[in-house]
Amino acid sequence: MERALQAVLSFYREDPDQLRRLDPLWACRVTRGWMGLRIECRDRVHRAVVCGVVELLRPPLAALALVREIRLLAPGAEPLVFPVSVPLSSSLLTYDESIGE
Repeated sequence: MERALQAVLSFYREDPDQLRRLDPLWACRVTRGWMGLRIECRDRVHRAVVCGVVELLRPPLAALALVREIRLLAPGAEPLVFPVSVPLSSSLLTYDESIGE
């Protein structure tokens, strides 16, 4: 199993309802590249089901900064690409007035 997927499952280990929602991923081939998580679905219908769990994938992947995007693939269909936002450090968002002096 891809380590990124293991991280997601571990993130939800205390919430059996959320883990159950991730069940469609077990029928997928999941790989991680330089910047993205590739999820290869069986067909378009399966991809539509997996599309419904993308929102569960984003928080742990963003928190761990593992990938920048999630790609859902299905035979004969264009890939669906979902960005994974990587939050900026709070220190980058604060302005230090002494710097301008």
